[in-house]
Amino acid sequence: MKNKIVIGDARNMRELEGESIQLVVTSPPYFNVKNYGKVDGNIGSINNYFEYLRAVERVFEECFRVLEPGRFACVNISDIISGGRKFPIPAHYVYLLERMGFDYRDDIIWKKPSGVGAGVCAGGAAKRFGVFIQHPYPMYYFPNNIYEHVLIFRKGKFDYKSVSDARKHRDKIDIETAKRYWNCDIWELVPEIKNQYTADTHPAMFPEKLPENLIRLFTYRGETVLDPFLGSGTTMKAAWGLGRRSVGYEINEAYLPLIKRKVGFSNKFFEVKKRGGFEWKNLAK
Repeated sequence: MKNKIVIGDARNMRELEGESIQLVVTSPPYFNVKNYGKVDGNIGSINNYFEYLRAVERVFEECFRVLEPGRFACVNISDIISGGRKFPIPAHYVYLLERMGFDYRDDIIWKKPSGVGAGVCAGGAAKRFGVFIQHPYPMYYFPNNIYEHVLIFRKGKFDYKSVSDARKHRDKIDIETAKRYWNCDIWELVPEIKNQYTADTHPAMFPEKLPENLIRLFTYRGETVLDPFLGSGTTMKAAWGLGRRSVGYEINEAYLPLIKRKVGFSNKFFEVKKRGGFEWKNLAK
């Protein structure tokens, strides 16, 4: 199977057979704080919180369908501050995914560099402490938010006997690396540099180390990774570099040139299918 980029709505992944994916790694659109482009059906442009959650739920219902039993879905998301209100999005994601059948396994905290005014968080969250500096009195305290969540879910139980000893030894993880970087549920990672690939880039890229870590920890070489919100293509690049196949869905075709540059696109190993964006009306529930 070739690596596949689908320019289309991930609420309908008709290109994928059921239980054909070994890992989901994704960072869904932030709610109502980022401009992901004017595209019909763009979940990131929904400004009603509960409509946003319903739209995301449909995507992860498809992820559940295509994910192989016993395998993991890893979701990078954070609380969002919009309109002066803080939305507990990770908590609602846990509820939604558990309701559809996923088992909630872990919450890894992605800690970003700290510092007053460090612009590394969504929705202006990193600038909150500046209010307290200007007004150092009781009732004015708002801490900078310097972390995001990586929610880890599993679809049922994994059959460890299904993996041969040869495959286990081939993809054995270096224990010293694991002890240094992955021994607890707080990972310190520097956010992606926005202009690394182009001045006209994606508004919310996560660092390549994040999907690389998850792919190493939850897949074997030759298996397939899915990102239903492909964005700039970071997950696909990480999977390709680690000898895994990948499938990515992206509703905004404007990001396709960036994805191709980032991944190192070759028609020999990658294919693109363009089937349009919003397909809500085609979904039968």
